[in-house]
Amino acid sequence: MKLDEELLDENNEKILRKLDDTIGLSKNKIILRDIIKYHNVMKQYECNIEFENYNIVIRNNSSYTFYEELISVIAEIYYKNGIILDPNILYFNPDEFRHNTRKKEKSEYKDIKEGLIVIDLEAIGRTPKGLKEEIEVMIEQMPTKAFVILEDEFREGEVNAVLTEYFSWSMKIDAISNEEKEQYIKKFLDSNELTYNEEIIKELSDNPYYLIKNKLTNILVNSKINNEKNLIKILNKDEKLKKSKGKVLQKTGMQELDELIGLNEVKEQIKKIISFLKISKTRNNMPMLHMCFNGNPGTGKTTVARIVGKIFAEEQILSDKKIFVEAQRCDLIGKYVGHTAPMTQKIIEKSLGGILFIDEAYSIASYIQDEGGRDFGAECIATLLKGMEDNRENLCVILAGYTNEMQHMLKVNPGFESRIQFTIDFPDYSAEALYNIFKNLCAKEKYKISNNVKKFLIDHFNKAKLNKNFSNARYVRNLYEKVKIEQAYRITINANENINLIKKCDIEKVVENFKPNCEEKLKIGFCA
Repeated sequence: MKLDEELLDENNEKILRKLDDTIGLSKNKIILRDIIKYHNVMKQYECNIEFENYNIVIRNNSSYTFYEELISVIAEIYYKNGIILDPNILYFNPDEFRHNTRKKEKSEYKDIKEGLIVIDLEAIGRTPKGLKEEIEVMIEQMPTKAFVILEDEFREGEVNAVLTEYFSWSMKIDAISNEEKEQYIKKFLDSNELTYNEEIIKELSDNPYYLIKNKLTNILVNSKINNEKNLIKILNKDEKLKKSKGKVLQKTGMQELDELIGLNEVKEQIKKIISFLKISKTRNNMPMLHMCFNGNPGTGKTTVARIVGKIFAEEQILSDKKIFVEAQRCDLIGKYVGHTAPMTQKIIEKSLGGILFIDEAYSIASYIQDEGGRDFGAECIATLLKGMEDNRENLCVILAGYTNEMQHMLKVNPGFESRIQFTIDFPDYSAEALYNIFKNLCAKEKYKISNNVKKFLIDHFNKAKLNKNFSNARYVRNLYEKVKIEQAYRITINANENINLIKKCDIEKVVENFKPNCEEKLKIGFCA
């Protein structure tokens, strides 16, 4: 007991208490205490061992990332006890040492700062076996530094098995239970002298941990502002405030436009059009509003049209109501004589004061005649042209479709061409933009992506874009849905896997049959 007191002073304990503030980390205090004792015993009793091992493998079994908090405490403890010469935390990429690793001299490592070197296997996309040689050399050549490996992408114990000589210490970040979240909430509320009941604690603990932290911060702020100590009253006031500000917190159409991935030229054109229409309205000289969107499938034509509808309503270009009607050929052209004109007219009337968006508009010019030779397509076009002319100040018709087909339709129907005020071309997305679309889809559903996925996906998208039927963002959405299925299947086979992590192997399963030069419609597990 006396020895423990000598080896673990108050300064060490003060640092270790920082782990108490984050759920799931407190058990690692025991391991850090053992490391401090080990280090001091080696120093005091001059134990003769070949290699003093202070390197740690950390595994995160929680769905939250607490590495930064834990690593920060490790660095501080190691520096305080002289294990490392500087408290710096260096996220290191061993790929820099990939070539001729065994030939390197110590002098080649002299420029690397002192501190704790963190190797995130997931971030660098390497396996423990693939890194074994580089890590061994780095450890041997940099004895005044300590290493931490983050292994949660791999099976538990895999890193220790491969590098057992160099990594004797292991830590875990435990999954957070509801009971632990309740204890954390109570501790926070008690420390700030707030009153509560068990029911409200259970209700708060049902939230994800990161949201709990946000909520508690908000509760404390509102407590101080309103001079209120009762938790239920604080939450009730906050809820009323949110409801009163709900409309203000919604994104504007222009904000939604700015947040779209890629489409920079399209965004600029839309902004110019909106500016022109606002000035024209001020001068009481509104032009015809009808537009034509040209581009391949999945290039954002429908999304941008919907945003334009929202902006029109916000700027009261037509009315203050968001009226957006989507129509296709089947909504405009009837099967029998006398049906087409009324159907088209009904859609026009429904759209007044807003936008009528006609996707694949060229299809209404693909004439179908009845037995008597009557042209239903021509009847639809005639009705639509009249509606566009008669309601020019109260209706915006947006015609959308493939570039070549749309140009042909306008050419053979001069009535359309004379009424289209604005034409916007939607380019295909770059491979980088397609990757960002995939990443955003993952983020919306709280998936994480292994770092080695980016290069693989960008290479794949570059090949996929060669296919004449490539559907841009639509393709990415379909790919994402298939990848989720593969990821779920992998996790059911191995219960130790992180349920929020999408790996390269999940995507490879989906795209493995892809042939970039094929002329047929793309088939990688999607419906034909």
